[in-house]
Amino acid sequence: MTNVSVVVCTLQEELHIERLIRSVGDLGHVFVVDAGSEDRTRELAEAAGATVVVNHWAGYSAQKNWALEALPLETEWVFFLDADEIVTPKLAREIRSVTSTGDPDGFHVPRLNVFHGRVLRHAWWYPDFQLRLFRRAKGRFEARLVHEHVLLDGEAGFLEQPLIHENLKSLDEFRLRHERYAALEAAEILRARAGDTIGQRSGSFFGTWPERRRALKTRVWYRLPGRPFIRFAWMYLLKRGFLDGRAGLLYSYLLAQYEHQINLKVRELERSRG
Repeated sequence: MTNVSVVVCTLQEELHIERLIRSVGDLGHVFVVDAGSEDRTRELAEAAGATVVVNHWAGYSAQKNWALEALPLETEWVFFLDADEIVTPKLAREIRSVTSTGDPDGFHVPRLNVFHGRVLRHAWWYPDFQLRLFRRAKGRFEARLVHEHVLLDGEAGFLEQPLIHENLKSLDEFRLRHERYAALEAAEILRARAGDTIGQRSGSFFGTWPERRRALKTRVWYRLPGRPFIRFAWMYLLKRGFLDGRAGLLYSYLLAQYEHQINLKVRELERSRG
């Protein structure tokens, strides 16, 4: 065992949870924070060797911050995962290596997307770095409704081995999930336009890579007209998503549809707020 605790927040994840826990192996003790699943998520997680704690849903960032405060974590490092992700043996070895040294205080992990059984090598934004591994005393999740990131009190490095993301649920569930994301993202867009970004990562074109990305997203991307078309053209044509076959076409279309849903939700919120 390493000096790492693995934390997974779940809700109705019986399809994925065993696969994830098996992939973690002996990397560290796994804590599952379940939001009240009505399927076999908790049962399967416990049978696979995880410690399961129930905390009714508080929101994406609030649930993870609750885990940092309330779980009996005894390790210096914490590694946050989603239930539909897989830790490869090479990634586990790299994590063991970097957490045995002194600096830095956190690491961005590259994430590789598998969609409909096919690795998306083009219709995606790989390496899609995610700050998931950090010293637990040095990081907290920003106060954001969705697509939250870690605010790290220190320097972050970058790992080389990818984390595999493969959601096995249906396309209908994909659409429903992204419809929920769209509503939350729309609320964040209006919040950013009002200047209410307390507790969130700052955006700066002259800052770190995550700060540049946030500035581009909030100040440029969400103000562009024709964003759904731009998303599709960028992923399918410029990124050559057509080389990913049918999976690339479908994924590019679904992400363009997601952008359209965000636009609709923004208009709905603007009308409801007068």
